[in-house]
Amino acid sequence: MKQKIFISRHPSDCIDLIDELIAQGFAVQAESLITTEAISFDAQIPVTDWIFFSSSNAVRHFYHGNPQLQQQRMAAIGKGTAQTLAEFHQADFIGDAMDIEDSAYRFADTIQNQTVLFPIASDSLRHVQAAFNPKQIIELPVYRTIEKPFPIDYADVYVFSSPSNVRSFFHFHSIDRQEMRCVAFGEATAGELQKHCVESIEIPQALDIADLLHTIIRQAHG
Repeated sequence: MKQKIFISRHPSDCIDLIDELIAQGFAVQAESLITTEAISFDAQIPVTDWIFFSSSNAVRHFYHGNPQLQQQRMAAIGKGTAQTLAEFHQADFIGDAMDIEDSAYRFADTIQNQTVLFPIASDSLRHVQAAFNPKQIIELPVYRTIEKPFPIDYADVYVFSSPSNVRSFFHFHSIDRQEMRCVAFGEATAGELQKHCVESIEIPQALDIADLLHTIIRQAHG
């Protein structure tokens, strides 16, 4: 019988990974366990030196609000967010989404005493903001995260792409958490799994297909 992998992303957002897993003999179920809803905001946004995006959703909802920009420099938490940002503006700083704490302090060192606007979700964990003097930052909620129920089959490995997907999963599903084998996209997602008493957690070194595939296979083989 084929081992099963669940990925908390919409299939279109991880089709290459799905194809590789299927080629390796796995059965795959993929679906995001969250959706987002825009929060309206004043297009005359506060003027800061920088704007920092901690997710692709933050980028999309911010720009869809038609903000009136001036000469702000742009920053992204990682390569995926930077790729989304590139549809609108080039990123002047790109962190490592796998290590948010390190990225936060590198960004703080980069901007020194300059100011930064954070377009965020209303339920943001605010990991990056913690690295700054509160007087330097302005937060702008631009969307809210909504958990959505989705029927998930038993899986040999559960792959979680964000803390909010972890929370949604456990909101709607009861499972023996000590038996779960999980792969987490970064320390923040792993930390959320730990809060829910999951013990077997692997974090890939990077979010490219090769590292993800290697990590998932390692977890599947126990």
